[in-house]
Amino acid sequence: MRKRLFAILGILFLFVLLSGCSKKENAQVVDTTKTWYMFQDQGESNVISIKFLKNNKAEVKDILSLGDSVGINRMNNNNTNPSYELDRDGKTIVINSSEKVAFKLLKPYKDNVYGRHMKGYYVQYQGQTYKFGYITKVDKKAANTPTKKKSQSIAYSSMPDHIINVNSGTTPLKNQDLAGNFNFSTIIDYRRTDGNLTVNNNGTYQMTLTEHAAQPNTDTTDSKVVMATTIESGQVQSMYGKVYLVPMNFLTITYYFHGQNQDNLLPKSVNLKVNSKSTGNQIKRARTRIEIDSGQIYLFSSDFSVRKQSGQKVSNGNYLTKSDTPQVSLNNAITQTYKVHKDHLANPVQSNADFMQLAAAISDNNDKKLGDIAVNFGGKYGIDQVPTDYQGVDIDGNKQPLMQYLFLVTPAVYKENGPTITTNQGKFLIYGMLNNRLFLLKQPDKDSTTVTWTLVNNVKLKVPALKFTLD
Repeated sequence: MRKRLFAILGILFLFVLLSGCSKKENAQVVDTTKTWYMFQDQGESNVISIKFLKNNKAEVKDILSLGDSVGINRMNNNNTNPSYELDRDGKTIVINSSEKVAFKLLKPYKDNVYGRHMKGYYVQYQGQTYKFGYITKVDKKAANTPTKKKSQSIAYSSMPDHIINVNSGTTPLKNQDLAGNFNFSTIIDYRRTDGNLTVNNNGTYQMTLTEHAAQPNTDTTDSKVVMATTIESGQVQSMYGKVYLVPMNFLTITYYFHGQNQDNLLPKSVNLKVNSKSTGNQIKRARTRIEIDSGQIYLFSSDFSVRKQSGQKVSNGNYLTKSDTPQVSLNNAITQTYKVHKDHLANPVQSNADFMQLAAAISDNNDKKLGDIAVNFGGKYGIDQVPTDYQGVDIDGNKQPLMQYLFLVTPAVYKENGPTITTNQGKFLIYGMLNNRLFLLKQPDKDSTTVTWTLVNNVKLKVPALKFTLD
């Protein structure tokens, strides 16, 4: 009996010994030669790249977006690569750069971000959850994306002159069962997209697509953030009982999406591509067709990832359902976008949401900064603030005028004595607007509730110009 007991205890001791000797998670991370990226959302701004070197050193860079190799190095106080430390909890890594990077590994992370397959961990960094991973594979489409040529600027009034007349030289639709107005849902470049397709008996078509911000496939609710609207028009070719769509015009309207006010979108650019004898085919679309299968109408294109809908019988096509939604013509889309921009110019801010959207657009055009302070509109932000809740006091102890509009946003980098204000949701930069000027709330003494509004110099709350271009 005693021999058996000793044998069991020996096995248990060996198990504990082996468990203690196995490498902890933070040690496994720093033991890699891979480049790690720490980011939020889809890694389109404010990304930190980290490469662990020999001798307990790390190369740390602030980069613009996921996968970039060029950035601003974070050094230590001696202007050399910083050292790193591993906490005994097996989860925490601290990099001793002048702006310290300390984070804790949480649960495993795996995702496909714009064709880059990522693997790593969710981590806790500066009180928030970030993604921390390395690239395991890049899809061919993402790897071979050609360098975008510079588009030609054009006056708004001249753009309609370049639209190709799709009604010239048409061939009437042979199978009139394929004519009609349809809705569909799809995914384009990892962005969930709402589509509307109108096929006319005279042999023309128009397709309008609204692309939302990229999001994980596991999310059940579509992102409300609108990235772009595209309107494609052209003619149909009837062959073999199917209808092929031949695009002749391709209009893209992009919007500022950081801090976006979905009820009052701020347009960023309008671009027109055409397919004509004089210019050639500027529209890089995969071959697209519609056909009837199992009594239902489907759209097939390798550009569109299928998003299966309720009642859909065919799995490899985009299911088209009848729609009563009228489409806006290309000419009217250009005119309406121009008018929306003019309305923004005339009345740029009428709510906290408008104020945040404008400030985010200005930061997008200024290296993600408002004045000299880097902001992170990919993190947390809010527009529910009430001016009376943030009464400022000037240096003489007098009450300052109340702001007209307010919003809060996370800073890109936290500093010990930075201008963040502590709230019950965390530390934020709080911006205010008064008489069309930008103010930042500061706290002279961190152990006091006294706050004061300070003018942000060199920032004009001016709506960025709307760019019209041709390819």
